[in-house]
Amino acid sequence: MKQTASGERMDYTLLITCVGLTLFGILMVYSASPVAAYGKYGDSAFFVKKQIVWAVLALIAGFVFYKRKTVDIKKMMMPGLVTSIILLFAVHIPHLGHKVGGATRWFNLGPLSFQPFELVKIFYVIYLAEIFSTESFTVLKRFIRTAMVTGIIILGLIFQKDLGAVMIIVSIYLAILIIVGSYGKMLIGLLPVLVMLVVALIKFEPFRLKRFMAFLDPWKDPLGSGYQSIQSFIAVGSGGIFGVGFSNSQQKFLFLPTPHTDYIFSVVAEELGLIGSVILLSGFFMVLSRGVFIAINVQDKFNKFLALGLTLIIITQVCMNVAVSIGLMPTKGTTLPFISYGGSSLMVACVAMGMLLSVSKLAYGRGK
Repeated sequence: MKQTASGERMDYTLLITCVGLTLFGILMVYSASPVAAYGKYGDSAFFVKKQIVWAVLALIAGFVFYKRKTVDIKKMMMPGLVTSIILLFAVHIPHLGHKVGGATRWFNLGPLSFQPFELVKIFYVIYLAEIFSTESFTVLKRFIRTAMVTGIIILGLIFQKDLGAVMIIVSIYLAILIIVGSYGKMLIGLLPVLVMLVVALIKFEPFRLKRFMAFLDPWKDPLGSGYQSIQSFIAVGSGGIFGVGFSNSQQKFLFLPTPHTDYIFSVVAEELGLIGSVILLSGFFMVLSRGVFIAINVQDKFNKFLALGLTLIIITQVCMNVAVSIGLMPTKGTTLPFISYGGSSLMVACVAMGMLLSVSKLAYGRGK
């Protein structure tokens, strides 16, 4: 943390880390996407050019939210949450939503597209911070309110057939409940419900059941449901300690599905090896450590919970993306924050970190 001219403190370590991750993401999109881009658009630089545009817009948006006071962020919570949840369901309105990979989760805005779930994540953590910091609410009232909103969001995501997003929301909610404390009995009652929900979503959707069975034994169907996992294993294993070299990935030549989005970590591991992967994960660990530091050092409860929620948005998604790439979770469409190609994902990651930097100005900088 360093002192600014206005007397406020800002976490420059977090800022440099986030900018560094964004720039590294552009490099990896450049490396991972040319084959897919040329095959689909006839322009090998198509994806990286769009990613550069999104990166500029995302960094500007992050700066705008850094300059906003957290009291202003709190004021935009309710209209933002309601609007984003409406949009979560509105993708199913004919001619509004855009289908990608068999699922309708996107809106097209001319040449750009965005996923309403990305907006939901931001306003959801602001909502949780507001409810859990309101002293006039009883423990039960906080739980009921937050559980109802969480359930509505989960319902919208179920309609979108997005189990990965459901797991992100559930992970954030459970983590906040555990951190807040006093919700032990509620958690004990909630966990069986969540387990039954996940089991039902897997069992009654054939494609999810296939993915789960492929997770248990991908080599049972190496050209079908297990194909993505196996190709990711090949990419990660080929990298060894030092990698095959930047831009020298073989798996991006149409072997590895979506190498510039969901499986970009596999390309990182292949090209930059264990060392490059550890360096990248160290960057995310720095985001986690600075987020926790800010939450510990800020004084009021709203900003504590907001800092934790914003940090969890990034870290839960990182854990899921990497876990899928190395075979610790079934395949699902989860991008790697800052690194994967995708405008709405990058925009929300930078906005979240801009808000976290805004909170860092209140954290008194007890560390460096």
